[in-house]
Amino acid sequence: MNEEYIEILTEIKERENSSPERMLFLSVIFQALLDATKEKTKVESPRTSVERQHARAWFFCSVGVTCDNFEYVCENAGMDAQYTRSFAIKVINSKEIKYVRQRIRRVLDKS
Repeated sequence: MNEEYIEILTEIKERENSSPERMLFLSVIFQALLDATKEKTKVESPRTSVERQHARAWFFCSVGVTCDNFEYVCENAGMDAQYTRSFAIKVINSKEIKYVRQRIRRVLDKS
């Protein structure tokens, strides 16, 4: 297991026992990470591809309503927007994405 994967899991674990309100906003971020990292398949629907693109765009926008929305969600989740973007890059580029996705789903199932 690489160091980056352990760092990602540690971050997810630290957020797991948050207040219900904070967990709601964290869940939005976690769900966007799941959408952004959904594996591409030969038979996926056009909607799946669009959802993946939208999720990635949400993390990396820099101006406009989408950016404002992202920053609002991060603020209410108690997360710095720049940190969340860099965390998203780590998750999206992780070589252990299957396991990261499983861990995120477990956190979402508990909330």
